[in-house]
Amino acid sequence: MSRPKPLRSNRGVCALAICSTLAISPAFAADFPAGTYAAKKAPYTLSFDDKGQFHVTKGDAVEVAGSYSVKAGELQLTDTSGPWACTKAGEQTGTYAWKYENAVLTFSKVADKCADRVGSLINLAWSQRK
Repeated sequence: MSRPKPLRSNRGVCALAICSTLAISPAFAADFPAGTYAAKKAPYTLSFDDKGQFHVTKGDAVEVAGSYSVKAGELQLTDTSGPWACTKAGEQTGTYAWKYENAVLTFSKVADKCADRVGSLINLAWSQRK
């Protein structure tokens, strides 16, 4: 009796590649320090939850809320609501490089057409609240 030949398929290789990619992708997001930050020299807080949502508050008022995603050291913010939300076509989403050192989060613009968001993010250092 002859031995059955092993099934030769690229399915296993493809499945392994897809699983590896999916496992690596969240690692970049896991490095992003979700939490609540207070702006130095301004009465604002900026919060990032672990479900991809952010909001900016001034006192108790939510001024802008939206979603965020992180990939390879870049943060993408998409405004969805609030009086400060960038809602004009092409301005809803902005992309920033981020840096976290000594419990301080800073941003530099990669691409964003919303001048108000750019001005409020890149000109401030955000200290993490405990």
